[in-house]
Amino acid sequence: MNKKVIGILVCLVLAAGLYFATSKTEKQESSSAEYKDTIVFAANTDILTHDPQVQNDTTSEQVVRMIYNTLLKFEDDGKVVGDLAESWEVSEDGLTWTIKLKSGVKFHNGKEVTAADAKATYERALNAKDGGFRTTEIIKIFKNIEAPEKYTLKITTSVPYGPMEALLCNLSLAVMDSEVLTKHGLELGNHVEAENGTGPYKLTAWTKGDEVTLERFDDYFGGKAPTAKITVRAIPEAASRVIALENGEVDVIGGISANDLTTLEANKSIKVLKRPTISQRLFRFGCNDPIISNTKVRQAIVHAIDRQAIIDSMFAGTVYPSTAPLAPVTWGYTNLGEIKPDIEKAKALLKEAGYPNGFSTKIVTCERYAKGVQMAEVLAAQLAKAGIKAKIEVWEWSALSASWSGVKKEDFNQPIFVMGAGPSMRDADGGLRGLYTTTENGVNDSNYGFYSNKKVDELINAGMSETNKEKRAKLYAEAEKILYLDDPAAFWLFDMYGMCAMSDKVENVTLSPINKKKKKKAVIKK
Repeated sequence: MNKKVIGILVCLVLAAGLYFATSKTEKQESSSAEYKDTIVFAANTDILTHDPQVQNDTTSEQVVRMIYNTLLKFEDDGKVVGDLAESWEVSEDGLTWTIKLKSGVKFHNGKEVTAADAKATYERALNAKDGGFRTTEIIKIFKNIEAPEKYTLKITTSVPYGPMEALLCNLSLAVMDSEVLTKHGLELGNHVEAENGTGPYKLTAWTKGDEVTLERFDDYFGGKAPTAKITVRAIPEAASRVIALENGEVDVIGGISANDLTTLEANKSIKVLKRPTISQRLFRFGCNDPIISNTKVRQAIVHAIDRQAIIDSMFAGTVYPSTAPLAPVTWGYTNLGEIKPDIEKAKALLKEAGYPNGFSTKIVTCERYAKGVQMAEVLAAQLAKAGIKAKIEVWEWSALSASWSGVKKEDFNQPIFVMGAGPSMRDADGGLRGLYTTTENGVNDSNYGFYSNKKVDELINAGMSETNKEKRAKLYAEAEKILYLDDPAAFWLFDMYGMCAMSDKVENVTLSPINKKKKKKAVIKK
């Protein structure tokens, strides 16, 4: 008999997009079927925190997205709609945003959500001294935050702020219970009992280093979720995740490598789904280096690289070539085309730069990034064809990440270095501002490569304060062209897919990428 219709909500990587599925315990020829009320998802890491303002890893983000809501949210086609907010408007001068919250929305403990909770949430991020808070820098634009009425929030910015809607969609600004914030402080994300979100699921159990359990919140304002319980289990080894899926120990797995993909796609009892994300892999230029600071040298390196060869040999099926400093799913992305390798052009540019016989440099890489060492080795071989001799240094992640924050220009010694990137919000400003605008006081707070271009600074700053979206898009398009082609800040290798694999017992799946395709309603297969 048909016991229950069950679905799953799984958020993958850093892009908005959901998987909806039904999972059957056994296949039956009749129209009736028995369904599981628990879905087990295997992630490559354990959840580190459920604090929205601190989460900075994929697994934690996946869990936080199921627990909390933001004031606004992106739909699949990139349109911004209300989440906790009923409506919003901005003043004529572009400085004051008035947001009306939906009434009757409940936290998991039954308390109603009010504007005071949103105010407390934003003030916590704005005033945080802890470096783990991702939002502190991006909301410095907030000059004043008020809750004049129970369901009314007013935010005044220091200047007109074009990316405001995207910012209010940012998971790091998910609304939290003001009372919980006061009670638990910085420890909020470390304990199950401190969780009190508004999302379709509530955190009910957490065995650190192992798994978390999420149970359906029946009073969710967005409608009752179809799956009663979701378990997110940490299985760090890729091969072990695949085996667990094949053996039926888990229903869905993430963290799929190119090698895994080949194995999984060959198994007829397993389905693989993927969609674009905001994440990119690139190698930054250390523009404080006397040779790399030369624009012609950087252009030469950009044209010496064969991106497709790297993708085909190491990441086939899991990534695709970059065509801009932003991934296509980010608002403000401009398709500048894939840069094809051209060794003769690279040599000509080196000659123009004053290095007809090439030069020696180094590439800094890290094993934390998938195939980080192998990528550096291939890059070194490709650069050698243009006369550039690159020595490879493999750094520990702790040392590499430490070198990217608070380091003075004169102390930075990484002419070319590996990096992963994705915007702090799904807007061009979030992907460009911190990374590529000129650093102040000679310290690389976010601009890790000390890149500086006056025109880029002007364009990005103008884009931030422009509230007309068409005008904003043109400003960022010009900035992207300079960063990508004219005065390269990096060479972007590829953009990444978010992927999951599932047993054939998981049925009626809809993958919702960020595009204009409509989601198909999950139904029971008869």
